[in-house]
Amino acid sequence: MDPKLRSDILDTLKRDFKAQERGTYLQKIECPSCHKREAFVETDAPWMVKCGRENKCGDQHHVKDLFPDFFNTWTERYSPKQGEPANPTAVADGYLRDGRGFDLMRIRGWYSQEYFQNHETNEGTTTVRFKLPNPNSYWERFLDKPQRFGKQKGRAFGEYKGLVWIPPMFSYADLAQQNEIHITEGIFDAIALLHAGYAAVSSISCSNYIDKFLAELAKHCAQGKRPTLIWGLDGDRAGRKYTLKHVNAARKAGWQATAMQCPTVKGRRFDWNDLYQRGELTDWHVEQYRYHGELLLAETAGEKALLMYHHRTRRTFWFEFDNNLFWWKLDIEAYDREVNRVADGSAENLSPEQRDQLLQSAGTVTRICTAMPRPLYYQANSITDESWYYFAVELPNGRTRKTTFTAKQLASSSEFKNRLLAIAENAWWLGTSKQLDQIMQQQMNHIKTVETIDYIGYSKDHEAWVWNDLAVKGGRSYGINSQDYFEFGKLSLKSLSSSVELTINPTLAEYNANWVHSVIGAFGSDGVIALAFWLGSLFAEQIRARQKSYPFMEIVGEAGAGKSTLIEFLWKLVGRADYEGFDPSKSTVAARARNFSQVSNLPVVLIESDREVESAKQKQFDWDELKTAFNGRSVRSRGVKNSGNDTYEPPFRGSFVIAQNAPVDAGEAMMSRIVHLFLTRETQTNDSKAHAEWLERVPMEQVSGFILQATRAEKQILAHLEQRCPIYEAGLMQKPEVRMVRIAKCHSQLMALVDCLGDDGLKLISGQQVDAARQSVEAMAAERQRSLNKDHPIVTEFWEAYEYIQMSCSENMLNHYGLDDQKIAINLKQFEKVCADMKLRTPDPRELKRFLKGSKSRKFKDSNHPVHSQLLGKTVKCWIFESR
Repeated sequence: MDPKLRSDILDTLKRDFKAQERGTYLQKIECPSCHKREAFVETDAPWMVKCGRENKCGDQHHVKDLFPDFFNTWTERYSPKQGEPANPTAVADGYLRDGRGFDLMRIRGWYSQEYFQNHETNEGTTTVRFKLPNPNSYWERFLDKPQRFGKQKGRAFGEYKGLVWIPPMFSYADLAQQNEIHITEGIFDAIALLHAGYAAVSSISCSNYIDKFLAELAKHCAQGKRPTLIWGLDGDRAGRKYTLKHVNAARKAGWQATAMQCPTVKGRRFDWNDLYQRGELTDWHVEQYRYHGELLLAETAGEKALLMYHHRTRRTFWFEFDNNLFWWKLDIEAYDREVNRVADGSAENLSPEQRDQLLQSAGTVTRICTAMPRPLYYQANSITDESWYYFAVELPNGRTRKTTFTAKQLASSSEFKNRLLAIAENAWWLGTSKQLDQIMQQQMNHIKTVETIDYIGYSKDHEAWVWNDLAVKGGRSYGINSQDYFEFGKLSLKSLSSSVELTINPTLAEYNANWVHSVIGAFGSDGVIALAFWLGSLFAEQIRARQKSYPFMEIVGEAGAGKSTLIEFLWKLVGRADYEGFDPSKSTVAARARNFSQVSNLPVVLIESDREVESAKQKQFDWDELKTAFNGRSVRSRGVKNSGNDTYEPPFRGSFVIAQNAPVDAGEAMMSRIVHLFLTRETQTNDSKAHAEWLERVPMEQVSGFILQATRAEKQILAHLEQRCPIYEAGLMQKPEVRMVRIAKCHSQLMALVDCLGDDGLKLISGQQVDAARQSVEAMAAERQRSLNKDHPIVTEFWEAYEYIQMSCSENMLNHYGLDDQKIAINLKQFEKVCADMKLRTPDPRELKRFLKGSKSRKFKDSNHPVHSQLLGKTVKCWIFESR
């Protein structure tokens, strides 16, 4: 092992797993499976972390599974440093030795170190390359961060159909002398079996039937003596399918052929190289793998049952055959009677063939389920105290249904039958409750637990973005695995939410970064500012954690100004198609609360909540409901469905965008939390129209890579925000037009996010475009301050009515202090009466009293203050204001 790699592994185990060094071992390591501090590892070669609880856990974990980052950048770690001797295969050597566990002296010269460049994405990596039989054909494995190339971790170049990769140590004549030849899928698997002492070749692909190789091998075999072919393809569905196909084809061609299979261990599937590194390619282990291969090749359920009975003698057991569930039961009395009849009561007198015949006649095979339900893992929602078992239900037609079962559905045979029929066609449970209990107990032994979140987006506790099929953590993107959860090293995580569907294209080669020019062409700096806020929404949780708040954005303007076009395109950037937002006025309180809590680090867009004609339902929505969301606190509390007094107050984890024709009409506290963007039709031209239409037409697959580009740059973006926000805030506070700290803070965050679209972050726009957008944000801050200096529209309407009445009448009608006083005293009931007499519309009294206390044009002093009225000659309770 490389000394630096060894040191990194040991240091990380001591730091993160609380390991203690004792002699030649690190002990007291927290086991990643059972979380007990009873695991250990050798300090000289710390490859496998093993749990010492053999009976209760006993799991082994390779350090490359625990610390994948140490095994992800081979070129950086193993390239010869300055002053070291040149080695053309230094990186490949390090990978094969420390990543695959091979003895380099045994495979020296079998491979070369090369370089692969993807010209579409401009991504490159060092590779280790193996020559294939045909001239100029080869297979190579990508070494440096292969996840950059999607699912492709290696590639085969040239034609290899019907052929195999043969280890250079063997010729055809050498292989013909072997008793057995193992055919693996991958080259590394073949090398692993060679290291374990077994002759092996690689077919490169599971679908490749090696007829040309077998024809050539037959020429070198002695008459009547051919080696047995043992297919050892991967244990996934494709590997099992082609194992059956290839073994049958080889047998028809006159070869003795069988198979061996890697069983799934506690929900994990290994290949031969994994098993070699785990020390599980001994003769005893290989015997078990061949037994599993024989089970795969069994032609009938009865044949498979006999194989299982001989392997582990039990009178009753369940087994799977052709995606059906069967039950074997041996009638021991009937068996004894047959033994007495055939062999005078002594089973030792029976030949193997006779014994199998008797077992078949005395044993019964009963189908108890017309599908194969496999529990995959356990998941729970700790907030609601709900839990589920996630199952894959495999059907005989080859289809698989994945869904959840509750504890109640698993504990009852009838409930299980109903649930099974509901999720899969013609999936009948025909067994008993006792059989169901036994099957589930055995399958759920050491079942995996997957952590869950009940929303889509960023999980602060796990520091990861979790979407429908993709996730990002630590600057790396991850695809969802075949069991519908994400694996981040030792962390397993999934979202329980299915309300929000984000379809993000992980292939950055299809990402069209020129979309930003159309955004600017259609909307100018306003488009850049909206995009900056959208970018900040992807980091709302982190920004609030550092700066305690994140602003709301209001996008308003004339009808036809392009608000919907802009917002729908911004949604495309994060993978949400044909969506703008939801109307809070059409939603119940509960529905709004769920919309607010179902996303994290994503915008929540409220649309069309302004109405020209008010309705009772509209009045249920109050913008001031959202104030607590500014700091990420809960918007609504609800009771938890249990026998206690528990409540659930989910924090607000996203951002708010308000899109409508008219500006928000709310109190100062709410208005100061909003950054206001106003779109008009004045700047629209034929050119801007063409850009807007392009934004409407562009396929989401070409632009949804933005969310990956942004979240992978998390560290850089957050560092810039932390550095520049205080500087921009101080600059805004120095301007005489801006006096409120909250306004300065909100707009400074937006200015720093504009920077992140330029050279200080994603490099989407030029420095000139950054400057223009930043100047627009400064103007927005000044305008927001001016708007807050004005009275609320209800207050303005009140003073307009007051001035009209005073002007229309020849004498003082409303000021109980008189016209010569420096104060104004108004009795609101009298004000309402005068307005009614003069047929003037008055604001709702409750709303009026609420907003009058914030009067700015005539400063509020007191309410319901006793005043000796100059109008009535008696004491009247009035609202008091300064005259100017």
